[in-house]
Amino acid sequence: MEQVIRERIPIRIKNVMNPRNSGTVIFPDVIEEINPRNPLHDPRRFRVRSSSNLSQHARPKRPTAVTIKHHIVVMNVHSRRKTRSHGFLAGIFATLDKWHLSVDLVSSSEVHVSMALHSEVTLFSGGGVEELKIQDEDLRGAVEDLEEYGSVDLVPDMAIVSLVGKQLKNMVGISGKFFSTLGENNINIEMISQGASEINISCVIEKREADRALNVVHTNLFTFLQ
Repeated sequence: MEQVIRERIPIRIKNVMNPRNSGTVIFPDVIEEINPRNPLHDPRRFRVRSSSNLSQHARPKRPTAVTIKHHIVVMNVHSRRKTRSHGFLAGIFATLDKWHLSVDLVSSSEVHVSMALHSEVTLFSGGGVEELKIQDEDLRGAVEDLEEYGSVDLVPDMAIVSLVGKQLKNMVGISGKFFSTLGENNINIEMISQGASEINISCVIEKREADRALNVVHTNLFTFLQ
């Protein structure tokens, strides 16, 4: 597939159990030519609203899929300073890299950052919340180092629910429908992440609500969404 992608050829993904279905077509991004006389004037440095790139294709009416990712822990770091702290985020991510921790989602402000960490190994030991202890050496080391930047707290037993689809940012109101569906079904959201990616809207919820969230989002945003 790398050769096809390199030559900017559209790829159609089909279901082997339903070959007559049209499937999903993955189109290459629109890239303008760089002016050789002025290489600094590279149009690819600037992000244009994606609606202009959809003129040649049918505008999508609904998302493609909803997914769940388990084994998530939310780490919150609160800076002790009340104003912008130079190097705050840089120091945090350098620390996570040092301890080999993988970050799936990030939500931040000037003095606070929340991160969804994923791990297939058991990070904690103990029963209830009051008895939980960090048993993973990497996580323990990261928390100890991060306390240099501020107070650190962990929220275990979480999951990520993601809405996936081509050009989600051009589906007006889709974020509202997604989050309101969870709210109407009493599913609390710990953090939200929708960044530069146009194919993904994600939020973190409690692990015990993951399967129910998957069902209610699928029912409301795929079955009845016109």
